[in-house]
Amino acid sequence: MPRTATLVFVLSVVVAAGAISLPGGAAELQAEPEPTERWNQTYGGSGDDIFNDVARTEDGGYILVGEIENSGSGIDGWVVKIDGEGEQEWERTLSGPGTDRFYSVVTNDDGSAMVAGRTDSGGAATGWVVELGANGETRNERTPGAGAFYGLERDGNGYVLAGWTSDSGTKGWLLKLDGSGERAWEETYAAPDSYSSGQFKGVVPASNGYFVAGEVEGGSQDAWAMRVGNDGERRWQKTAGGSDREAIWAATGDDDGIVLSGESESGDSRDGWVLKYDANGELAWENRYGGNDVDWLDSAMQTDDGGYLFTGGTLTGGIGSADGYVVKTDGDGAVQWESAYGSAQWDKPFPAVNAHGGGYLLAGQTGGFGAEGMDGWVLHLGSGGQVSESGGTTDGGGGSESGETAEANGSASTAQSGDERTGTSLPGFTGILAIAAVALSVLLWRRRE
Repeated sequence: MPRTATLVFVLSVVVAAGAISLPGGAAELQAEPEPTERWNQTYGGSGDDIFNDVARTEDGGYILVGEIENSGSGIDGWVVKIDGEGEQEWERTLSGPGTDRFYSVVTNDDGSAMVAGRTDSGGAATGWVVELGANGETRNERTPGAGAFYGLERDGNGYVLAGWTSDSGTKGWLLKLDGSGERAWEETYAAPDSYSSGQFKGVVPASNGYFVAGEVEGGSQDAWAMRVGNDGERRWQKTAGGSDREAIWAATGDDDGIVLSGESESGDSRDGWVLKYDANGELAWENRYGGNDVDWLDSAMQTDDGGYLFTGGTLTGGIGSADGYVVKTDGDGAVQWESAYGSAQWDKPFPAVNAHGGGYLLAGQTGGFGAEGMDGWVLHLGSGGQVSESGGTTDGGGGSESGETAEANGSASTAQSGDERTGTSLPGFTGILAIAAVALSVLLWRRRE
């Protein structure tokens, strides 16, 4: 049954006193519009549950996938269908004797869905692909090989998946399925010579091929971007990084190029990091986002106005131990608005989609809003980043740890443990005014309570 929850805080990084300049040349932020009526909900049971991806459905609802912790079977693949207002319509768990996780989902016009992730139920990490009917029934289930799938996209009448495989070392892995879910082709990609391993985190279908994004390791950990042809043949690849660790968690794009999002530790602080490569592999732009503390960006999506929406987590928000972090930019990566969202506990959105009726729907994980343990979290924002003050919780049945994307998410686990590093100070008098305004807002809010 739904449990009413209150969204504790929506923090706009810029207040009326002035704008805070961000590192990396980001544009000055404008004040947020007044909140409009939207909603937030939590889903799950008494364990650790998380949503790793969300997709719209043709009936005005959404399908969410992730992992749920059940006392009898451990961590299971988790699928939840909700309507446009967040009410749960059905829930499915898929599991074996080991750990099972879903990381990606796409939907079809007939209400069916394809979900992908990894299963350890065979004794080792194995890529996992499941086709579900409109009511969540399993139609087909495949384990194409050792590894995991993080990225999944529709591609014409078929699908393309991206991840890693442990064939002769850890390599990037692309798998193309036809409309029936049968293997059309697959390719593995060794990291460039100066690195020992690599993995893909996202794939973007484009004309005459695909853009792929991930990361490489070996002495350092850096971003990895690639373009391949229709049959997977490599056309170009690029790596990017600084003096310290970089991580890539997601990608978006179109025929003009690919945008990678993640985090970078090579500056004065651990910041959200976004790179844009054009169709020829040239770096179009690169930006860092965040405040004085740990910030990271787990997902990326294009918006209808030609810009981008990035979501992740922050320790700069000041709401709880970690807060959801949302950045809206124009097509060149300049910030249009950014905000932190959450409760007094750990909160983190992963992916976002354009919501039915306008705005954005975010999915992830929260320890607040009445959650039992850590629950799956869905947040519906207005197009300007607004959120309502009402929400709810839907009981399910379990929980999960952060999963492999979040397991790879050094940012997530490090941030949760309170790891901090020296950050850049807020520049100028407007920054001081902003801090004062935020402090005053918090004081007044506490007095009202």
